[in-house]
Amino acid sequence: MKTLRFAIAAAAVMGSMSAFATNARVESLGKSSTFIMDDISIFDNAANINLYPNFLIGELGNYNSINVGPGENRDPIDAWFGGIFSLKISQDNSLSIAGVLNRKEERLWKYFPDYIIGNNGIPKRAPEPVTNFDGFLGANIDNKAFGLHIYVAHQDGVSGDGEITTDGFVSALQLDAGTNIEISSNYSIEASIGTARMQYGPSERKFFDTDLLSFFFDARMFSRIGAINGHLIPVISFRNMNAPGRDELDIGAGMGVDAAFDRGFFWLGLKGFYNKQRAGETWIKTSGETVYMGDGDDSWGSDKTILWQAGGTISFGIERNIWWDWFVIRVGGQKTIAYADYNNSGEDVQSNISNVLCPTRGGCPVNGNYFVTNPSNDGTKADNVGFGFGINIEEKLKIDATVAEDVMFRNPFQGEGRLISRISATYSF
Repeated sequence: MKTLRFAIAAAAVMGSMSAFATNARVESLGKSSTFIMDDISIFDNAANINLYPNFLIGELGNYNSINVGPGENRDPIDAWFGGIFSLKISQDNSLSIAGVLNRKEERLWKYFPDYIIGNNGIPKRAPEPVTNFDGFLGANIDNKAFGLHIYVAHQDGVSGDGEITTDGFVSALQLDAGTNIEISSNYSIEASIGTARMQYGPSERKFFDTDLLSFFFDARMFSRIGAINGHLIPVISFRNMNAPGRDELDIGAGMGVDAAFDRGFFWLGLKGFYNKQRAGETWIKTSGETVYMGDGDDSWGSDKTILWQAGGTISFGIERNIWWDWFVIRVGGQKTIAYADYNNSGEDVQSNISNVLCPTRGGCPVNGNYFVTNPSNDGTKADNVGFGFGINIEEKLKIDATVAEDVMFRNPFQGEGRLISRISATYSF
């Protein structure tokens, strides 16, 4: 199948000895999969499940949002697993089905509040969605790959603190479709389009609320460049997201390049963006945590705060097999610079309480403009640099790890913190 041949060749070029990627690989190889063809892209484009037949994927969890003190031992959070299974119908046709359990769709979850103020006026920690299911259907027909994807996450009746309550629920539903087509031996294009619905608050709404529908679109092309044994990769993206009391418009376009060298791989990309966010007075942020206190039809309140940003992100990643063919190290980073304008149309802020869009912990002025950048070293995907390694066992089992960014600066005799912040794995059979 031409599409599969192109994808496998592209993955081999871009991944060197590690043809498949994971969250841990992406996190340590430039923080973004925008310009990389990898198995994690199945969550961006469902058609790509056809490119990884009979494939298991999972993650032991991560330490990105928890702190571990000296001598402490804590399990990582947000572990998940799934698999892709394919049936070959003929030489150029196949069907695929896939499922993933317990994965958090961060592009939806980032709109969920930390606390919800219920009907009795008492804030409760927002419920933690527990269904967290990804389902996929795919087909490769006449060298064209197609795919459908559904994501469901829901919880009602139990707060985030494990308390039985009727004063809070959260729910997310996403439907999307994609295609991956080889135009010629030198060009491949992929595109996806989808919609999502996010709901939360003190009381439930109807299952489908047209006021809360979100829409998004992504596309990219891989154009082979023989001189560097790599590809030129233009990308575009569009997201119009709507949630109770807030919305976001994000438009992006960029260009990347990758190149293979002896036992290694390098990529570099630049993506510009325009972003506009609005939030009503029903959203506040206090001491760094978000609180939603809306209910009713619009859940905005009488005033809206607006934050818009325009800028770009430059990122890179490099990996190479060292010492043995089964061991690879990788490093990467990104830098975002954007101009922002914050306009709070409400009353003057109080001490540490402000609208959810306020970028500081200590409150914001009524309005103002400034430059913003990504965090330097908070250990998340949003910060500047990452470092990790991978183990490849007989081209079947592949284990990737992200090394904790402060590991080289600790006192090894005090048993401080953790050495690795994320571990992911794949198995091809």
